[in-house]
Amino acid sequence: QAYHHNARQIWVFNVGDLKPQEIPISFAMALAWDINSIKHDTLSQFFSQAAEREFGSVLADEVGSIWHRHDRLLALRKHEHIEPDTFSVLHYREADSVYRRWKELLDDAENLQARISEEQKAASFQLVLHPTKASYIYNKVRWSQALNKLYARQRRNSANTYAQIALDAFDQDFTLSEEYHSLLDGKWNHILMQPHYGYEDTWHAPSRDMIGGLCFVQKRQNSNPIVGQMGVAVEGHEGVRPGRINEESERTHPSRRDLVPGLTLRPMSRYGPPARYFDIFTRGVAKINWSASALQPWIKLSQGSGVLLPGQDDARVEISVDWGQVPDDFNEEVLIDVQSQEGDFEQVHLPINGRRVPNSFKGFVEQDGFVSIPATDCPIETPYLVLPDAGRLESGSLTLAPGTDSDDSVPYVHYPFYLFTETSNATLVLYFSTTLDLSSEDILTYDIRIDEEQSQSYTLQKRTPESEKNAADKGWASADGWFFAASDNVWVREHALTLGPGAHTLHLRLGHANMLLEKIVIDCGGVAKSYLGPPFGIKA
Repeated sequence: QAYHHNARQIWVFNVGDLKPQEIPISFAMALAWDINSIKHDTLSQFFSQAAEREFGSVLADEVGSIWHRHDRLLALRKHEHIEPDTFSVLHYREADSVYRRWKELLDDAENLQARISEEQKAASFQLVLHPTKASYIYNKVRWSQALNKLYARQRRNSANTYAQIALDAFDQDFTLSEEYHSLLDGKWNHILMQPHYGYEDTWHAPSRDMIGGLCFVQKRQNSNPIVGQMGVAVEGHEGVRPGRINEESERTHPSRRDLVPGLTLRPMSRYGPPARYFDIFTRGVAKINWSASALQPWIKLSQGSGVLLPGQDDARVEISVDWGQVPDDFNEEVLIDVQSQEGDFEQVHLPINGRRVPNSFKGFVEQDGFVSIPATDCPIETPYLVLPDAGRLESGSLTLAPGTDSDDSVPYVHYPFYLFTETSNATLVLYFSTTLDLSSEDILTYDIRIDEEQSQSYTLQKRTPESEKNAADKGWASADGWFFAASDNVWVREHALTLGPGAHTLHLRLGHANMLLEKIVIDCGGVAKSYLGPPFGIKA
C-alpha cells in the first residue's frame, strides 16, 4: 500500500534491534530494492532464497520452511502480549493446538541443528534454532501456567506437575540466552539481555523477568471422602464449583442437578469436530483403577480402562462416533459411565445429533450453534486475491488487488451456509486483519447482504471522542478499539442477523484494497470464548 500510494523514496521501520531481525529486514529491503521481487503468493520462495544465500542449496528448502512456519506462528500475537489466558485451554483445543505447532517446529529446528556442519552451527543457532526455541519456550511457559491454574481449581495432582513445567521452561529461557551470548567467544554478548516476561497489560518493558500466579495442591493430602480421589473433567468446562464439596456430588453416584452441565460435553454431529474428550485424574494419594464405557456400540472410546498413580499423567479419553451407524433422526444425550474399582462413579453427558443437510446443498454447515468459514473458501475472481500468508490463520486472507477502484463495479463474493438452529437471532462475526484508514478521505468499507435482502454498507473503523483523545495524548491510531486490535492482530466486527433454519447465502463485498478478510462466523448462540474464534467447519 505504501508503494501504490507513491511512498517510493523513504520507508521508516521501527526495528528495535538489528541483530535478531536479519530475515524481516531482508524482506523489507528486498521489496525496497524491487517491489516486484516478492509477490503476494511467493513468500515461501523468499524464505527459501534467503536460506540458500546463508546455508546453501541443499538446506534451502528445509531452513526456508522453518522460517516460513515461524513467521506464520508469530502472526498469531506478539509474544509480549501472550499471557496464560490468551489461548483457551477449555475450548476448541486452542492452547494445545498452538503449543503443538511450536513443538513440531522446534523438533524440526533441532533436527537441522544436529545435522548441520560445524562451520554453519553458529549461524544456524542464531538464525534458525534460537528464534524457534525461544518462541517455543515462551509459549510453553504460558501454556503450562494456564493448565496449572485450571488443574489446581479442579484439585488435580497434575497441577503441581505443570507448575514445575512452567518453572523449568522459565529457567530454560535464560539458559538459552546465555548460550546465545557465549557463541563465537561472546561476539553477540548482551544482545538478548532485555527482560521479556512480565509485560502483563502494558507495552512498558519489565525491569526483570517474572512469571506469577502459579498454583499448588497439597500432594500428601487426600480429597474429602465425599468426593473421592478420582476426578473427571470434560472438554469445554472446568466444572461447576470445581474443587469444592457440592451437595449434589457423592463419589458413589453420578453428579446430579446443577452439577450436570459441568460433566456435559459440547454436542457432536456429522459436521463438527471428529472427537471430544474427557480427562480422568487423581486428586489424592491413592491409586485409581478406572474403566469407562457407553451403551451405544457406535460410541468409540480411545481407551476403556487404566491405572492412575499419584505423580503420573492424567488419562485422556477421546470420544469418536461411527456416524454410519447413527440414525439420521437420532437426537439424544448419551451417557458414558466412568467407574473405579475403589468405588467411584461418574457419568459424562454427550449430546448427539444425527441430522443431515439435504443432498442438494453445497456449502458450510452449522456445527454446535455456529458456522465458521474461511474467507478464502469462495470462488475467487478478479479483482479479488488470496494472500496465503497474511493474517492469523493458515487459510490466509481475502483482499482486492492493489489499485482496485472502490466503487460498485467490485463484485460480491458468496458463501452458502446451512443452519439447523431454530432461532431468528444470530450474529455475523467478521475477522479482518489489522489495517487502518489511509486518510480521512480514504475510508475502509464493506457491504454485506443475506440471501435476497437489501445490501448494507459499513465502515471498518469508527472514531469517537475518546479514541481521538487517545490519538492526541498517547500517539495511538485514532480508530476506536485500535489498542486491542493491534494486540490481537485482528479487527472483529459483529452484525445482528435475522435467520431461520435452512440454506442461506452471505454475499460480501470489500470496498478497499487495504482490507484483508480472514474469517466469517455465523453465531447462533453456540460460540464459546477463545482467542482465534471457532474452528472452521465441514463443507457439504
